[in-house]
Amino acid sequence: MIRERQTTMKKQTLAMAADQGTGFETKRKRTRRDEFPGTMNRIVPRAALCAMVEPHYASPKALLHSKAPTARDFTNQRTRRNGVVDEVECRKSRNKSEIRARVEHVFAVIKRPWDFTKVRYRGLAKNANRAFVALPLANVDLCRTRLMEQVRP
Repeated sequence: MIRERQTTMKKQTLAMAADQGTGFETKRKRTRRDEFPGTMNRIVPRAALCAMVEPHYASPKALLHSKAPTARDFTNQRTRRNGVVDEVECRKSRNKSEIRARVEHVFAVIKRPWDFTKVRYRGLAKNANRAFVALPLANVDLCRTRLMEQVRP
């Protein structure tokens, strides 16, 4: 009962009333943010501006293709468009997620047990040496159950 009263007694600002279309639009002073799109559209029409900028704006796919023509995009794609689920795309995205989860698990094993969460030293050689020590330790940790079976049958 008390919660219901609190939500109904909330004050309404002029901006909220203007959004609801209750006739308060004339009472509220237009801000610079309200006036800016109209002013810009009078100076340079939006369609003309977009047509002028479009040739110089590289789309992400075109940029990727220009830098590495044989590279493939392995990011997950939307599987539902207009309420229709694309099963093939769904399976592809699931497969990518499974591979990513397997790889990220290895990095979690490297970071947590031996505290390899931060770069400790200045210089690439020392940090590389530290990584070269961590990766075999992670392999041993991930295979420890199979190794223990061989030691204790």
